[in-house]
Amino acid sequence: MFICKLFNFEPAFFGAVSAVINMQPSIFLTIKTAKDQILVHILGVATGLVFGYLFGSSPLVMGIITILLISLHIKFEFKSNITMGIIAALFILSSSEEQFLPHALARTLVIFTGLIVAMIVNILLWPPRFKKQFEEKLGESNQQAVIYFCQAIQDYVQLDTEPPPSHHTQKKLVHKLNKESRSLLQFIKNEGDLVTAASSQQTNKIMAAEKLIDYNQSLIGKADRIYELLPDRFDRRFQASFPTISQEFKDILDILANGCTTIARVNSKLRAFIIEGTEVEPEEIREEYWDNLMQSIEKWQLIHSGRYNLHALLDAAVTANEIKWASRQAKKLLAECTLDANTSNISDE
Repeated sequence: MFICKLFNFEPAFFGAVSAVINMQPSIFLTIKTAKDQILVHILGVATGLVFGYLFGSSPLVMGIITILLISLHIKFEFKSNITMGIIAALFILSSSEEQFLPHALARTLVIFTGLIVAMIVNILLWPPRFKKQFEEKLGESNQQAVIYFCQAIQDYVQLDTEPPPSHHTQKKLVHKLNKESRSLLQFIKNEGDLVTAASSQQTNKIMAAEKLIDYNQSLIGKADRIYELLPDRFDRRFQASFPTISQEFKDILDILANGCTTIARVNSKLRAFIIEGTEVEPEEIREEYWDNLMQSIEKWQLIHSGRYNLHALLDAAVTANEIKWASRQAKKLLAECTLDANTSNISDE
């Protein structure tokens, strides 16, 4: 507004509005929004001038122009708000015919002043810093996803005579963190494409981070599915008058509970490697854990049968499968990331 008043660009308030609209959370979005704002403004000014000289500036003409500009905005798929373009057209038509062109020029100068100020602030004076935010958010997202998944396992294992606990707050948190991580990563990718070509090492790091976000999302989804089992399992136990859990089934539950130890350890390595850049050793996929689980299940089946126990077996199988995926996928991701990093280092050398 000070710049507009200094150079006698009126109305200065519209310059401030233009600057605020074009202040975006990334340089990429600032430039993209500015481009759309320019096109929207040119469209509004041109339409206002044409209709003003041809049909005058009656309220009916202003209404028709408003409808027309909205239609053109939809047709050309502009991402910026059409409001500024409509205001530009109406601002021109609100003056006398002799002032149409001077008002159009003044309005354009005001809008462009706001655009330039917004770009200077975003690009030079206060450019966004997403890297640190992203690393913190990604680390927290993975950690909370693992905690949520392991909590689901523990709630399944410990279910007895009390109704299953509700974790709506924790569920909302993990989904929110992962969504925010993905948004921040997209900002980083956009900035990288806009400013400079990324090195192979940077590209691999972004790809690894994206894979970790996908893994987090899948881990959260699997925890949600385990939680979906709990109400039905509790109802079956309630209807059966809460029978005592056999030692053989307790052995199965203990093995399932221990599965989270591996998942937490491997994910700790993933965070250290992808986020902190610490060198870590990948882990081999082993079958001992699953062999022990199968032996326990076979031992339990020899002693217990019936519909109630069949449902218990199915629930245990679903839970075991989710643990198996979470463990193996984490190990595969760690192996892929370390291999890609070593390959890129050799390539850069």
